[in-house]
Amino acid sequence: MIRADIARPPVPSVPLHGGCHCGAVRYEITARPKAVNACHCDDCKRLSGATFGVYLHVPKPALAVTSGTFDTFRRTGGSGHTIPIERCTECGTRMWHLPDAAPDLVILCAGTLDDPSWAVPTSHIFTEEAAPDAVAASDALVIEAFNSTRRALWAHFDRIYSVSS
Repeated sequence: MIRADIARPPVPSVPLHGGCHCGAVRYEITARPKAVNACHCDDCKRLSGATFGVYLHVPKPALAVTSGTFDTFRRTGGSGHTIPIERCTECGTRMWHLPDAAPDLVILCAGTLDDPSWAVPTSHIFTEEAAPDAVAASDALVIEAFNSTRRALWAHFDRIYSVSS
C-alpha cells in the first residue's frame, strides 16, 4: 500500500445529510462518526464496484431515515457473522450495513453523503487484498488482515480528530 501526505479536511458539524442516487432515500446523521474506514476486502470491492469501499461508523441511534424504503441483502462475512446490507428499493444504491455482530452500529457508505469530500479514511483494513496502487494517508492506521477490533479503528480516528474538531 502506498503512503502519501494527504490533506485531511475537518469532520463537519452534525447533522450530516445524504441519500441514494435517485433521491428516494434520504437520511440524517445526528452524531459525530466513530471512524472513516476503507475496506479493501474482495466483498467490498464487488459491492462498491471500486477497488475498495469507504464507510463511516455511526451509532445506530444517530441515523434518522427521513424518506425511502429498502431491500435488504444478507451476506455472511469472513468472520461468519451475517451482515444485512440495505439498498434503496427504487435505484438499488447500497446505503449501509447493519452488522448482526454490532447491533448498535451502522456502517454507512460514505459516497451516499451529500458532501463526502471530507471523508478521508483514518483506517484501512484487509490491505493484503488491496489493489497495487491503493493509497493511504500517511497518518492512517493500516491493517493487513482485520485482526483488530472496531474500537482500535475508533481510537485511531479520535487520535487524528480531536473531539473539538
